Amino acid sequence: MKLATEEAWRGAFKSYMAQFSDCFYRHELADNTSLYVRGLLSDVARKNGWQLAQAVGLIDPHPLQRLLSEASWDEELLAKQLRELVMAQVGHEAGVAVIDESSFVKKGDKSAGVQKQYCGRLGKVENCQVGVFLGYVSPKGEAFLDRQLYIPQGWFEDKERCQQAKIPEQLAFKTKAELALELLERNWSEGLSLPWLVADSSYGNSPSFRQAVHDKGCSYVLQLGSQHQVLLRAKAYALRDVVKTLQDHDWLELMHGLGEKGPLAYAWAARRIRMPHDDIGLQWLLLRRSLDSQDENLSYYLSNAPSNTSLEDLACVALARHSIEQLLEQAKGELGLADYEVRSYPAWHRHMSLCMLAHSFLSLKQKKKPLAPLA
Repeated sequence: MKLATEEAWRGAFKSYMAQFSDCFYRHELADNTSLYVRGLLSDVARKNGWQLAQAVGLIDPHPLQRLLSEASWDEELLAKQLRELVMAQVGHEAGVAVIDESSFVKKGDKSAGVQKQYCGRLGKVENCQVGVFLGYVSPKGEAFLDRQLYIPQGWFEDKERCQQAKIPEQLAFKTKAELALELLERNWSEGLSLPWLVADSSYGNSPSFRQAVHDKGCSYVLQLGSQHQVLLRAKAYALRDVVKTLQDHDWLELMHGLGEKGPLAYAWAARRIRMPHDDIGLQWLLLRRSLDSQDENLSYYLSNAPSNTSLEDLACVALARHSIEQLLEQAKGELGLADYEVRSYPAWHRHMSLCMLAHSFLSLKQKKKPLAPLA
C-alpha cells in the first residue's frame, strides 16, 4: 500500500492507531498518543518535547510529556498488540528473531540505568543508558517486537535512587543476555512463532542463554568471541585454529546484496563441532571471512540448526542480525528513538513503545522489503 496523498496518509494512520484504542482509559490519552506518534513521523530535525508539540500544533509539550510520565495507560498491552499485528502481517516460517542492544548517551546520573558503560554507537565508554531490543525479519518485512532497559547492578544498591527513577521494587539485576531471554520468553508465551534467532557474541558467549533457547526448540545462529575452544573430532581447537583444518573447496562465496561500498560478499565455511561447556551436542561452527583476506578478520558463529541445514541458509540467518542495526539506526535518525527527555523507567519504555509503533506504521503500510534471510 503506497500512501501517495496526504488524505490517504491520514486515513491509513487513523485506522492504524484505532487498533490500539483499548490500551487507553480515556479518549484524550488515545488522541494525545496519536499526536505523539504523528510527531515522531514528522520531518522535524530533533524529536524533543517542544519540537514534537510544534509539529502537531500544540502550544506546549505538556500533554505529550504527561503521556510518557504521568498518564494512566497500558504500554505493555500496546506492545503486545503491536507484536500481534506485526506477526499477522509479516510473520513467515522463515522468519528470524534478532536480538541487539543500543546505547543512548545521557548527561547526569538521574536517568534510569544511566552510568559510564560501553556505548556501541560511539565505540567507547560513555555516560549512557542501554536498551536490549528484539526485532523480526522475514521475506515479508521487518519490524521491532520488544524492548527492555538494562539496569546495571550498581543501581540496585541504592534504593532511593531506584525509587526516584521509578524502577519497580520487584525488579532485580539481570545481565543483557538474561534480559534478551526475558524478551524471548514473553514472545513465546504469547504464542508467537520464532523459529530462528540471531544475535552477536554478547549473547552467543553465554552457555545458559544458548541452552535456554535450544530447550525451546528454537534454531539459533549466534556470534562467538574468538576466545572460545571447540571440540572437533574429539580434539580441542582454539577457534582461530579451526581454519587450518579447512581446504579451499570448503569455502563457499556468497553475495548477500548491495551495500554503500558495493556488493556485500563473503566466503563461508562450516564444521560440525561440540562446545565443551554445554549439553547441546553436535552443532555447526560457521566461519566467515572477507573475500580479500585469508586467515585475518574471521568471524565465528555457533548454530544448533539441524545437521541437514545448508551453508547458504546458515549464512543468510547470520547476516539477518544487520537488520536490527538498520532498524535502530532508522528509528534514531528518523523517528526520534534517542531524542527522549524522560528519566524514569516506565517513561523510557513508553517512549520506545511509541517509536516502535511509528516505525511499524511506516514498515507495514509501505511494505519495505528487506533481504530475505531464507529462500
